[in-house]
Amino acid sequence: MYWGVGAYGRKKRLTPPQSILIDEDIAEQLARNPSELKKGDLAMKAWLEHLQSVFNYHRIDNIWFGENSSEFDIDDLKEAFGNITEVYIENTGCLAFNQMILRHFFPIEELTIMTDDFQDSKIPPILLMQNLVTLNIVEVVPTNITLNDLLLINSKIITVETPQLPQKLLNNFIKLWQKGSNPNLEYLSFDYLNGEENDEQIVMNGVKHTVNPFNRVKNFKSVGSVYLGPARGGMDIYRMDGVRATITYRKSHDFSVCEMFVWMDHCVVE
Repeated sequence: MYWGVGAYGRKKRLTPPQSILIDEDIAEQLARNPSELKKGDLAMKAWLEHLQSVFNYHRIDNIWFGENSSEFDIDDLKEAFGNITEVYIENTGCLAFNQMILRHFFPIEELTIMTDDFQDSKIPPILLMQNLVTLNIVEVVPTNITLNDLLLINSKIITVETPQLPQKLLNNFIKLWQKGSNPNLEYLSFDYLNGEENDEQIVMNGVKHTVNPFNRVKNFKSVGSVYLGPARGGMDIYRMDGVRATITYRKSHDFSVCEMFVWMDHCVVE
């Protein structure tokens, strides 16, 4: 990399690596030496195109923005990587740069963000309303995401990582979903730490539901070919138009997961 003047001032420009190591089977990487490709005189964009041609894979699935990403020129990144379907924004250290990422790489199918990526840890409503396939949210403080935030989300798949399950928020959300909110929703999950014995009771308080036997297993997939695994047991609820959803709870060591599977016709795997 080198320093150059970009559209947003003096920023680092992308240059290709001197070489990369390639291992066809990572499980065997200790048993043999990986192949090595050397750069030669290729520029970054040409280097990427060369690799795509070698492996007959002519797209870049995702791009991660992490610490110090804001040092790079956003126009340079866009030119090198082009259109991306999945974008991950971690702690870049610059709120303004996070906004530039969203402006330059949209539209996309999947977005992963942290609440700390935004001013006052509040995700802009206009972003929540985007018609994404998947929105993944990492919540640093368990009060960052509000009920109104959830109701604004248009994505089919919503995942939230949070230190603590927002029991009453989720209870209110389920009741509003039964009345017709979030019509595009196919899958919702909350991954959280530890968990309390009465999580399930608080979340389902006042919600009409049917408890399924634990040995009842139904396979579920969301839009396209996104497989989200089996729904085991859980509780069935219904939306006012008759659409059924199953809510399940899973606990493993220090982590718990609350999931909501909405059984659209294309989500049922026979």
